[in-house]
Amino acid sequence: EKFASHRIATLADDTSAKYALRNNCEGTTVLQGFINFASLMFVVAGIFIMNHYQKLMAIQFDEDEQTAQDYSIVVENPPPDATDPEEWRTFFRECFEGARLTCCTVALDNDILVQSLVNRRVCYHMLEMKLDPGTPLGAENLERLAIETKENRSLIQRFSAIFSPGIPELVYRINRLTFKIQRLAQFVDPYRVTRVFLTFETEEDQRRVLSALSVGSFQASSNNKKGVPPSRGVPKEHLFRGIYVLEVNEPDEPSTIRWADLNARSWQRKKEIIYTSLATFGAIVLGAFAVSLVKEYFPSKFVATTISAFNLSFPILAKFLTAFESHPDEGSVQTSLYCKIALFRWVNTALVITIITHFTETLEKDENGMIPKVFEIFIADILMTNGLQIADPIGHLQKHVIAPWAKTQDAMNLAMSGTDYELAERYTNMTKLLFLAFWFNAIYPGAFLLCGVGFIFIFIADRFSLTRTWARTSKLGTSIADVSRTYFFAFAQVAMGVVSSYYWASFPFDNLCPVEDNLFGNFTAITRTEINSVTLTFQDGENKTVNVTDTGFKYCQQEMFMNPGNRFPAIPSSQPDGAQWMTSDQEVVTKVFGWASVAVLGYIFLKFLWVFCLKIRSIFASDYEARGDVQGINYSDIEAVSAYIPQVSTRVFAYPLIATDTSSFDPELFDWADADKHHDYYDLTKDADEILQNIHVTATNMFSKVAHWDPDEESIRTPESIM
Repeated sequence: EKFASHRIATLADDTSAKYALRNNCEGTTVLQGFINFASLMFVVAGIFIMNHYQKLMAIQFDEDEQTAQDYSIVVENPPPDATDPEEWRTFFRECFEGARLTCCTVALDNDILVQSLVNRRVCYHMLEMKLDPGTPLGAENLERLAIETKENRSLIQRFSAIFSPGIPELVYRINRLTFKIQRLAQFVDPYRVTRVFLTFETEEDQRRVLSALSVGSFQASSNNKKGVPPSRGVPKEHLFRGIYVLEVNEPDEPSTIRWADLNARSWQRKKEIIYTSLATFGAIVLGAFAVSLVKEYFPSKFVATTISAFNLSFPILAKFLTAFESHPDEGSVQTSLYCKIALFRWVNTALVITIITHFTETLEKDENGMIPKVFEIFIADILMTNGLQIADPIGHLQKHVIAPWAKTQDAMNLAMSGTDYELAERYTNMTKLLFLAFWFNAIYPGAFLLCGVGFIFIFIADRFSLTRTWARTSKLGTSIADVSRTYFFAFAQVAMGVVSSYYWASFPFDNLCPVEDNLFGNFTAITRTEINSVTLTFQDGENKTVNVTDTGFKYCQQEMFMNPGNRFPAIPSSQPDGAQWMTSDQEVVTKVFGWASVAVLGYIFLKFLWVFCLKIRSIFASDYEARGDVQGINYSDIEAVSAYIPQVSTRVFAYPLIATDTSSFDPELFDWADADKHHDYYDLTKDADEILQNIHVTATNMFSKVAHWDPDEESIRTPESIM
C-alpha cells in the first residue's frame, strides 16, 4: 500500500531484500516554484478584476434592454383576501402621488387546480395523436371508443398499455381529472392570494416604491410596524389597509416565473432539495466506483473516455432530479441544476482521478502516471463534448424523422423548435475544464494551455448551436453568474492554492528518503555495491532488469496530507521527525506556497463571511439598491412588452397554457404568439367553464387575475375597450 505494485520488488533468491523504484528527477526548484506562484497570484487578481467587470457589464446590459422587470415589483406577503386589482392600484396611487400602475397580477394559491387542468389538456392532446383527424372528442364518443378499444386489444397491446397509455387509459384519466376539478370547485375554500406582481409605467415610480417600501424580511413576516434596528419604522401611509407591512422586492423576468410551483411551501422545497442532493451524492459515489473499476481492468485511455462519458450523461440525470423540486422561477431551477452538475463534474474530473491514482505513480510518464491521465481527460472531454453538440443527433432526429410524421401542427412545431439546452450545463462545461487546470497546474502547467484550447472549442460549438440548433430559452438574468462568481471561483482559487502547496511539498513522489547508517523497516532497499543491475520480481508479477544504486533508502510518507501530525498547511516543519525528504529549494517553495494557501483560504473565508453578514442584514433591514441609470422610457413604449401572466409550459404544446382569463387584458402583453391559433385556445379558464357548467359553479374566483390599465386613462381596460 505504501508503493504502487510495479515500484516495489525482491530478488528471486533473496526475498528479504526489498528494492524500490526511485524517481530520478530534479524535483522542486526555486525558479519553477515561483513561476507557479506567480500564476496563482495572477489567477487570484484576474478573478477579482473579472468579477468586478462582470458586475459592471451586467448593469450595462440591463440598461441596454428595457424589460418588464425594470418597471415591476412583487409583493411577497399580500393579505390572503386582497384579490381586487383596483384596491392595489388605489393604494399605490394614494401613497405615491403621481405613480401610474399599468399592470397588476394577483396570483392565487390554486396550484392543484391549475395542474389538474393542465394534465387534462395534455391527455386530450395525447388522444388527438392516437385518433383519426376530425374524430369528435365528446364525452360519450370517447367512452364508446375506450370500451371498443379495450375489448379488441390483443395480449401484447394490453401489456404495452402498462407503459404507454392507450385510448382507454387516457379517457379514464380525463374522467378522473374532470371529477377532481369539479370537487375542487365545490368544496375548496376561496383561494388565497400569495403574490401580487405590479408593473408601473415608469422606472422612476418602480424605484421610488421599492426605496420606500423595502424592509427586512423579518419585519414584514412579523408585521412589525416599528421596525427592528437597523431597520426603520414603516409610516402609516405605507401600510396596506393601514395595518399590513408589505414585503416588496424586484421580481424576475415574466418568462422565468414558474407559476405551477410559485406557491410551494418553504419546508417542501427544502425537503425536495435534500432528497435530490442525496441522490446526487449517490451518483457521484457510483461514478467514482465505476471509474476505479475501469482503471483496474482496462487500459488507461478508457478511464478518460469513461470520465467524459459520465460528464456528458449526468446532466440528464440532474435534470430528472431537478424536475422533482419546486422552484419559484427558472433562475432558481438553473442554480440548483448548476450546483448538481458542477459538483459531479468537478469531483468526477479532478478528485476521482487523484484518488484512484497511487501517490507514487503521480510523476510516471506511462499510462499509470497522473499527467498522461489528465492529458487524456482534456482531449476526450474537448472532442466528445463539442463533437456531440455540433452533431446534434437528437435535433436531427426530431427535425428530419419525427416532424415529417407528426399528426398535428403542434407536434410538428415542437419537433422543429430546436434542441433544448440548459444554461447551467453550459456554465459547468467551462468550469470543469478550468477546475481541472487549477487542480493539476503545479505538476502539469500545460493544463492551462489545454484549458484555453478547450474554451476556444466551446466558444465555436456554442456559437454554432446558438444560431442553428438550440431552441429559444427564457431570460434568466444573472442568477447563475452570481452563484458562479460567489462560489465556484472561490472554491477554484482555494483548490489551486491548497492543492498546489501539497504537490510542491510532495516531490519527488516516491516515498523514499536516503539513509546514511542503520537500514531498517520493511521497505528498505539493501545497499549492494558489488552489482550494477539485477533481475527483480515486482509485486505485480512482472520480472524486470533494473539498475541498482549504492545508496540505501527507507520509506517515508511524502504525501503530507496523510501524515498523522500537522497536515495543514503544507510547510517544511510539517515533515515527520526523522523522515525529512525536502531539498533546500523545495523548503523555500513549500514555505511560500503553504502560507499563501492559508492566505487564499482566509481571503475566501472573509468573502463568504461578508456574504453571510449581508444575508443576515437583509432579514432585519432593506437591502434594496438601485443599479444603473433610469432610461426614461415608458413601459407601454417598449417594443417587446410583456407582463406577468400565469402560464404553464408542457412538453406536448409548442406554447404555454394560460392560467387566467385572456379576455381581461391586451394580447400584446404576451411575449409569444401562435401564428395558427388565438391565445384563447390556450386559456385554461375556458376548460374550467366547460367542466363546471353542469354543476352550476362559476370559475370566476378560481384563477389568478390580470388587470391592465391604459397609462393615459383612469379606468381599467375591459374586453370591450381592448376590442
